[in-house]
Amino acid sequence: MVVRKQKIVINGREVEVPVFDTKIIPGKEIDIDTLNKLSKEEEIEKRLQDAIRKIRIVKARYRNVVKNINYFYAVGKILQFVDNEDYLKKQRGKIWQRMNLDYAPELFLFNPEKISNYKKRVQESKRYPEFMYLLAKIPKKLLKMASWDQWREILKFPEIYKKQKLLKEVLEECKYTRAGPSLRNRIKILIKNV
Repeated sequence: MVVRKQKIVINGREVEVPVFDTKIIPGKEIDIDTLNKLSKEEEIEKRLQDAIRKIRIVKARYRNVVKNINYFYAVGKILQFVDNEDYLKKQRGKIWQRMNLDYAPELFLFNPEKISNYKKRVQESKRYPEFMYLLAKIPKKLLKMASWDQWREILKFPEIYKKQKLLKEVLEECKYTRAGPSLRNRIKILIKNV
């Protein structure tokens, strides 16, 4: 599992500390399985830190990143590191949460203070990184065929990026349909017809 933050109380003061999901119990022998889990958690943390460093470099190249499809695409390319290993892919949501909630919300345009409910904050923290990740799976030449808002609608449909014929039909619809319920409904119709 991915490293996450946990609040603990020390001398009556609440402090956030990073913790691994794998636990070592003092006095109990450490088996090879536990060592492997810890090793994977450390590997995830290293890759996550490396990705954050690369995203900071990318962000420095852009003046405005709000709804900037090129920024989201470039960051999404970096986030593809999770495809390299199955254990990373399985932890994708937790990795996004760790990056966006704990390390660098400014890179993902996330303001956790605006959301008071912790569960909602965790859920929202995964949204933009997942969008960036999925957007980077689209061939770059197709990016300009839809607006940022239209891409948000399109990528809500699971694995639509794998269905090139359908994707091209959806992008054709984007010429005539704005983002929102009308585009969503058109995509549902196109999916049924394919």
